[in-house]
Amino acid sequence: MFGEKKKTSVETKWIVTFADLITLLFCFFVYLSLFNKPQVDLKTGFRVNEETKKSLTGRLPEELVNSLDSMEGEFHEFRDTFEARLEELIGQKNTSLYKTPILIESVAEGKVDEFAGVMKVELMINEKVEADLRIPLFFAGNARRGPVDPELCTNDGLTSNPEEIQEFDYIVGTEVAMILEGEQTSFFPICLINDDLYESAEEIMVQIGKLRGDVERGNFVSRSIFIQDDEPLPTVSFEIERRDLFKGISNVTASISPISGVRTEIPLSVAGTAKENMDFKFREGGIINIYTYTEKGTVELEIIQDDIPMYATRTLVVQMEDDSIKNAEIGGVSRQVNTIIGAQEMKDCSGINRFLRENQAFSSFELNASKSRCILSLPSGFLFPSGGATIKRGIEQQLETFLGEIRDRYELEGDAIRVDGHTDDVPLNKKARFRNNWELSTLRATTVATLMMEKVGFKPERIAISGYADTRPKTPYLGDNGIRKRGIDLINARKANRRVELIFTRPAQKERTRRFFPEPNAG
Repeated sequence: MFGEKKKTSVETKWIVTFADLITLLFCFFVYLSLFNKPQVDLKTGFRVNEETKKSLTGRLPEELVNSLDSMEGEFHEFRDTFEARLEELIGQKNTSLYKTPILIESVAEGKVDEFAGVMKVELMINEKVEADLRIPLFFAGNARRGPVDPELCTNDGLTSNPEEIQEFDYIVGTEVAMILEGEQTSFFPICLINDDLYESAEEIMVQIGKLRGDVERGNFVSRSIFIQDDEPLPTVSFEIERRDLFKGISNVTASISPISGVRTEIPLSVAGTAKENMDFKFREGGIINIYTYTEKGTVELEIIQDDIPMYATRTLVVQMEDDSIKNAEIGGVSRQVNTIIGAQEMKDCSGINRFLRENQAFSSFELNASKSRCILSLPSGFLFPSGGATIKRGIEQQLETFLGEIRDRYELEGDAIRVDGHTDDVPLNKKARFRNNWELSTLRATTVATLMMEKVGFKPERIAISGYADTRPKTPYLGDNGIRKRGIDLINARKANRRVELIFTRPAQKERTRRFFPEPNAG
């Protein structure tokens, strides 16, 4: 009996081992079947031409690009045959080295003209399906995709061209393609929108999504399609806001027509007797950028007067660099001749300007010059409390110091001085100390003028006092669109307009006068 028990045990072990073997074989065949699933690809092709080689120049070694000459005109429907041809041409090692998206995508036929209307993208499976196969699609790239609309986007293209899709580059009729039972191919349309904008090539990337369990995605699960624009280059012209330039900032503005869908770069060059960084300089470089969907671009031209002698002038010729303009061509005005006027042709305000630059306590003071006047603007917020005409405590001594510095400057000697008061456009309330802004502006000017005469020593016969209320704003209350400013813009405008101005003017030449109504007894 003992021997029979042992024999039974051996037989049981043998049966278990056989079962394990069968299980392993079953798993092996299941695993093997995974490699035999039908595969779905986006159909593409490869063709080498002059455009291909041009696009690869600088991106791949020169010898590799040159070796493609013998493939020119060849079309390969599948990647395998294309790669085999490459291996034959440049060797297996080099082919594996350069089997990158940059090579494949550049050679693949994936370009379509914007005016083509529709592009049909084909899907293919390597064996017939036994049931309808749904293929989810995803779209990416920098081309702007519009809505999914099967009634608007058909195999024949757009059925209409409504205004609401004009902002897009393309629309699709579906996001799920279908390969029907017993078929191996299918296609879906991409409808192109032909706009009037000049644009660079725009990419549509089509990708196959996740498929059901008995079907796999193949080697080509994504494809790039580039929309080639058909509009001519837009034209640009420019102008400088003033031809006679003095110290300060002038805008150099370029205009484009029509508006473009890509950024335009316009390098500027200069000529003439003016020297860059001595007599002038471009702020942020001498390149005008006109950004997408905008009409104009601007750079600031700063005039430097430090090295211009008395009554001298400089000629400054600014022109666009025709050969260096990106994404546009020269249209109208391409150059402008300007004159930088020497500082001494204007009223000499250099002493005041130097003192302001050296003393940060007066950084809020603003100085402007004309041919006959220095205009010094003192903000009311610095001098007076809100609604008041008495100089703030602690400010009076600072103001005396400042006015004492400019009292005896040679460039102001003998000048007539006008003290003008200005307010903002906010009416005074009924409980205010003053009846209206006219009275407030006049009293503020009187306060400053009195300090100049009594504390600093300005001659009274040289001083005149005026109050203008809100009638002469320095900063307009209306925007460029003609609409009254609001919010922070309005607050800043009111702040700038509340001021007292000291205007130093060259004395006028004495003129001969004639009495038209002589005294009755005059001889």
